[in-house]
Amino acid sequence: MQSGNAGIKFAATIVLAGFLCPAAPVRAAEAWFPVTGNLIGSVVDAAGGPQMGATVQLLNRYEKVLAKAITAADGRFVFSGLPSDSYSVRVSQPSFLPAFRDHIAVKPGSDSVLRIHLATLFSNIQVSYKVPSGAMTNDWKWVLRTSAATRPVTRYLPELKPNSGASKTKPQIFSDTHAMLRLDGGDAGAFDSGWATGDLGPIFALSTNLYGKNQVRIAGSLGQAADPNAGLRGLVAVYQRDSQNALAGSPEVTLSVSQFNHFGAQFAGAEQMPTLRVAGLSIYQVADPLDNLHLEYGVSGESVNYLQSSARVSPFARATITLSPDSELMAVFSDGGRPDELATHSARQTDAALSPAGDLVNAVNALERIPQLSNNNGRLVLQRTQNYELGFNRRAGSRTFAFSGFYEHVWDGQVNVSGDLSQVDPRNLLLDGTSKMAALSVGGYTRTGYVGSVTQRITDHIDFGVAAGRMGGFLGDPEHGLAGNTDFLRMGLHDVAGANLRASIPASGTRITAGYGWVDAGSVVPMHMFTTQANVVSPGLNFGLQQPLPQMFGLPGHLTITADLRNLLAQGYIPMGGDGQLLIVQAPRAIRGGLNLTF
Repeated sequence: MQSGNAGIKFAATIVLAGFLCPAAPVRAAEAWFPVTGNLIGSVVDAAGGPQMGATVQLLNRYEKVLAKAITAADGRFVFSGLPSDSYSVRVSQPSFLPAFRDHIAVKPGSDSVLRIHLATLFSNIQVSYKVPSGAMTNDWKWVLRTSAATRPVTRYLPELKPNSGASKTKPQIFSDTHAMLRLDGGDAGAFDSGWATGDLGPIFALSTNLYGKNQVRIAGSLGQAADPNAGLRGLVAVYQRDSQNALAGSPEVTLSVSQFNHFGAQFAGAEQMPTLRVAGLSIYQVADPLDNLHLEYGVSGESVNYLQSSARVSPFARATITLSPDSELMAVFSDGGRPDELATHSARQTDAALSPAGDLVNAVNALERIPQLSNNNGRLVLQRTQNYELGFNRRAGSRTFAFSGFYEHVWDGQVNVSGDLSQVDPRNLLLDGTSKMAALSVGGYTRTGYVGSVTQRITDHIDFGVAAGRMGGFLGDPEHGLAGNTDFLRMGLHDVAGANLRASIPASGTRITAGYGWVDAGSVVPMHMFTTQANVVSPGLNFGLQQPLPQMFGLPGHLTITADLRNLLAQGYIPMGGDGQLLIVQAPRAIRGGLNLTF
């Protein structure tokens, strides 16, 4: 018993000594515990190849951009030292659809690892969480729990009012705001000639985001065109609300109005020139009902008032089916006006969208769209085209193969004419009052066509493409002219071919586009807007240039000079009649240049 009592006393002495002796001091490094985390990830394509140069945006819970990163050569990026919270990530890369992911939790002392797969139609982001190799072990956790320096202090606090400073921060009213002022001039008319846009003089454009979720773009004309008497004015507004719904996002709505005070030079003897007024509304929507099906659809409406009123409603749709990671099939339908919305969102607009003022350029292009107008027996009509188009694209390494075919029926069609117009019935002519061109009504017709193309990516900054095919067009008859000649309206298939070059110089920011298009001699082939491939055949020799300039005179933003030269060799001008004074113009020659100030 004595030995047992002695053991109990010894144990009690040890326990009492543990309580009475002061605890060993804890060093600052031992008492540290993490309050931030890291967000790291990699961007790859559908085949697992790393994507260099992809833009990764980090947003907070209020959809405000906190930081941006560019992926390295191995496709990796990192956002370090982030407070514990919920974040969103958006990833964009040329030739791929953007990827986004909301509600990514960043935990203290952990790495949130993202695996981002980019695809042509569907992209996804996988999230996993890992504790860094230097994380706390169970022994360290026990030390921290038993340390007086890290024990929590509990106390009562008064109840916070809802309007106190602890409430959530509201997003900014305006964000990502930038503007552009464009001053240009040269040869151009107010007619739609297939690729050219109307001359509205100096133009301003503004883009901003309201409350972090409402994208608004506005563009307008200052009303000072090359002809001071023309009085061209226009205004366009584009609205879209950000949506993370992968099935169907919010629509893009475009509203435009324009006025031409000097339209119709054939009324020069009148005391007051008639005024042309145009109002348009278009809605563009996307949806992804299936994993391999992407839909784009919408409707546009136009109302034209010129001596009398005319209007048209134009539905459009494009379905893209992904057959494999490198091939896709597209089907397009449109009825009414040209499907400009589908063309704006096609691959050919990628370079413009990636430029610093890409969204502003798209707004300006919407402002300059002029309806396809003509006079039919003295009555103003809008050309209506019912179009069916089927296309197939396949990527093989650095090459892209494309083939597109179409069938279209046209009501109240028109061609461009110039020269001695006395040979033509004036009731079928319409002049724009700002150029030497006139629209000649040719009635209705039906035609088909197909074009195949190959695009070779030479470097990351140089693309070269060739295209060839056959398209329906009119047969010109120079011996008899237009008057009483029905052979001119005879439709047949004609050969077309073209080559296009797109290049950019990253060091100077220079962007160059060049192309040459050829059609059968003596034929008039109306332009067809392909929305299933990027390569198109634009008649003649065409050249475009965008060159940023260094900052001058302390001006904010940056300056860019532009040049747009179309059909430099004046090819495709078909003389009609014995004297050849009347010309059928396949594509008008236009030389334009300008200065853009973006800030």
